[in-house]
Amino acid sequence: MSPRLVRWAPWLVVLVWLLIYLLPLGWRQLISPDEARYAVIPLEMLQTGNWSVPHLLGIEYFEKPILGYWLTAASMWLLGENNFALRLPVAMAIGLMAVSVYAAVQRATRRPLHAAVSALVLLTMVEPVVIGTTAVLDAPFGAFVTVSIACVWLAWTSGGSARVGWMLLAGGAAGAAFLTKGFLAFALPGMVCGAWLAWCGRWRDLLTLPWLAIPGVLLVAGPWAWAVHGASADFWPYFFWVEHVDRFLGAAAAQHPEPWWLFLAILPIGMIPWIFAVSFAIKGCAIRGFGSPWSKLLFCWAVLPLAFFSMSSGKLPTYILPIFAPVAALVAIGVLTCFEQRRSTMRFRHLLPGVLAGGLAISAVVLVFVLPETLVPWVDGGAWRFALLAIGLCWWAATEYAANHAVGADVRVVWNCLGPVAIFAMLPALLPTALIEAEIAPERVLMDSVRAYPDAMLLGDHKTMHVMGWLWRRPQDVLIVGGPGELAWGFETYDHDDRRLPLESLGDQVNGRDAAVVLAMSDSHRSRPMVEAMVDAGVLPRPEIKEDRGLLLAIWPAPRGE
Repeated sequence: MSPRLVRWAPWLVVLVWLLIYLLPLGWRQLISPDEARYAVIPLEMLQTGNWSVPHLLGIEYFEKPILGYWLTAASMWLLGENNFALRLPVAMAIGLMAVSVYAAVQRATRRPLHAAVSALVLLTMVEPVVIGTTAVLDAPFGAFVTVSIACVWLAWTSGGSARVGWMLLAGGAAGAAFLTKGFLAFALPGMVCGAWLAWCGRWRDLLTLPWLAIPGVLLVAGPWAWAVHGASADFWPYFFWVEHVDRFLGAAAAQHPEPWWLFLAILPIGMIPWIFAVSFAIKGCAIRGFGSPWSKLLFCWAVLPLAFFSMSSGKLPTYILPIFAPVAALVAIGVLTCFEQRRSTMRFRHLLPGVLAGGLAISAVVLVFVLPETLVPWVDGGAWRFALLAIGLCWWAATEYAANHAVGADVRVVWNCLGPVAIFAMLPALLPTALIEAEIAPERVLMDSVRAYPDAMLLGDHKTMHVMGWLWRRPQDVLIVGGPGELAWGFETYDHDDRRLPLESLGDQVNGRDAAVVLAMSDSHRSRPMVEAMVDAGVLPRPEIKEDRGLLLAIWPAPRGE
């Protein structure tokens, strides 16, 4: 083992996090409705000063608790209302997850390089990269769950006051996870740690350790849980029954219904590129065995949440992020063990990844010059991005070559960790924007209207309303045209009829305007004929219409003289 590598490995973890997760945060436009939703709610908190009850476009919105919104609002308050500030909390969350993995592996193996490689593997898997640079609540939730389980391990391997301190921190992390996404914050650490302690035969710890965590939970989660009950007594009944029980047991009627095997398919995809090292990891784990308490914990941590989520009726690929921490540790430790035990000689097949990456890099450079502009997969043309792709692939090829010529197993694996860094760092610039529907990424289409009509009346449907509220920075001024979408419960429970605009009343609003009107609707193949039919019938004046990849934008400029 190289002493220099051991000394520098933690700094490599920091560097990789900076390159992949922090620096590119502001490059990509918003993904709607998810990122726009989690932008608008914190923005409303800053504008209204209501920090206890979440609102979306002025409507009570009880799908999630408060902490994720608080973190984003704090980031916006410090750094401004921009895409970088919006995504900073999720990038920090993945960093916290990596730190937790590092600390837990370091305590278990007493080998700093194993800890650093585990963190590097986590940071260079597709699912953490995508979720850790997208403004959704799964990253903070996954980070807090990871901290909670890691702290239980650190407490179990400590004694005296240190054990109490780690368990209080585990409880506090579980409380923070609860404030981010709800009761799963207790279910996941509970099932993992409970099964693990039972497997180890530590029944006394199973009965005593949870009590040490309860004060931490109450201290973190208790004040807001009580405050929101006083501010809106409807929150907890809706949040528990609709967002937990119905979503888990609702079968085909549940939100996001998917087959039971979905996560078994998502996990290998989310592990890319490390899925291709699984055979080495399995060999290494077989050499180590699963007799140690640490190995048993990793097994329970990886398998039980996967089984639990697979039983749920509602599923999204992001739900299984918490299991990527133990999966990364298993892959890292297994691969290192395999390479340490089996010194392989260089064969042609070992060079294939580098040869493939180099070939793709050459192809990417050629495409810059020969691909017709109409076939370039970016809205602005941007064929120069093929050069970026070539640089990233060349770097990957070089690291593969270095890894296969390295003498020590530790150096070899670290080079493998660094291979995908360039591609992942440039991923926001490489997304094929011309192939993505504009209603999913509408920021570019709408920005000209934002600048030209900052004070316009804003009309949006259930898919565009979030992004209009964010881009115009006026979330409480957006009128919702047609169905209410995810705000249906808020409209049914509270009196917000003034915030909805039935299609048949669209003419009344537009004809009686004293300012510009901007209407953004998804599914332009359906919505444009509706607008044109109303124009032909004399219900609406003829607007300026822009149609772009499924998004319809209709603009009625302010009346002359205004």
